Parts: sequence; structure tokens; C-alpha cells
Amino acid sequence: MKLKEVDHTAMQAWSPAQNHSIYLATGTSAQQLDATFSTNASLEIFELDLSDPSLDMKSCATFSSSHRYHKLIWGPHKMDSRGNICGVLIVGGENGNIILYDPSKIIAGEKEVVIAQNDKHTGPVRALDVNIFQTNLVASGANESEIYIWDLNNFATPMTPGAKTQPPEDISCIAWNRQVQHILASASPSGRATVWDLR
Repeated sequence: MKLKEVDHTAMQAWSPAQNHSIYLATGTSAQQLDATFSTNASLEIFELDLSDPSLDMKSCATFSSSHRYHKLIWGPHKMDSRGNICGVLIVGGENGNIILYDPSKIIAGEKEVVIAQNDKHTGPVRALDVNIFQTNLVASGANESEIYIWDLNNFATPMTPGAKTQPPEDISCIAWNRQVQHILASASPSGRATVWDLR
């Protein structure tokens, strides 16, 4: 049964479970055009209101961006126990950039919503995941077997899990283990998966 729909050519991410309101963030997809062939890009946040019988989701805020995205995740970093702070939107861009946005500032309609950004990757960032045990740790994957581990408290200097896999491949998926906090997996379109021990 369909509850709601959003008509966007976009990446999407749900707000963390700690949020008291349920939000869906969308970011304009990289290398895709919508039916209008628009070249505009944005981040938009919708609120899920299940008491409203219509299929439309209510748009809370839109932030115009100069970037299009390959990956969008919404992490719980810096949320308090009551869910008053909206966490952090983490996006992987076309040009090797990772951008951290403050969703509470986007919802409030503020102009300065970027927390930090880094363009350490040499190609599009197609894979991102937040460590559920240490929510300040984010893994990212891009072209040429590039994988970085980022500390959101010190975003300037990422670390690598080890030597790049050979031959180099695009990283299309990355995931922290949900039971052992120092285990990370990465995968490529060729079908190769690699498991990393970060101890």
C-alpha cells in the first residue's frame, strides 16, 4: 500500500531513528536529468505526516546547491537523547567531494548550512556509511579503490583502511559491520567484495 510519494530525480535518506519528527531528505542525483531537463540542484527535506491522507509529502525546506550527489546519508552525530538536534546530512558528490550539511539549519531556512567539506577523493563519491557504534566515524568509497575513514570531529584528515585493492576498481558500496565496530566491507561493480579489519 502506497503511503506517500515524492516526484524527484534524487538520492534520498531518512532521518535517524532518534528524530521525533520523521523526515526524508532528497538531493539532486548526479549524472541524471529529470523530465524538464533542469540543471538546477538542491537538497530538500520533507516531513512524513501519516495523519494526512494525501500521497504528497510536505516540503519543510529547500536549499539550492551547486552540487549534485551520488550518495546521501543522514547520520545521528551530535544528536541529544531527546532527538532535538537533527544530526548531519552527509553527501558524496561528483567531483570527489564530501559535504556535511546541518539539516536543522536547512529546516530553519538559514543560508549557511554547510558544516564542512573535503575533496580528498579523486573521483565521484558513490559509497558512504556511518558507524553505528561510533557515529562520528564515516566510511567513503570512490574511484580507483579509494576508501577513506572520516572522523566528523576532525574532518580535515581522513585515514585509509590499508593498501588499495588491486587492480583498482570503483567502490560502489561500503558498509560498517553491525555487530563488530572495527570491521568494514567494500564492494565494486565487478562483484569483488573486500572486508577490512581497522584495529
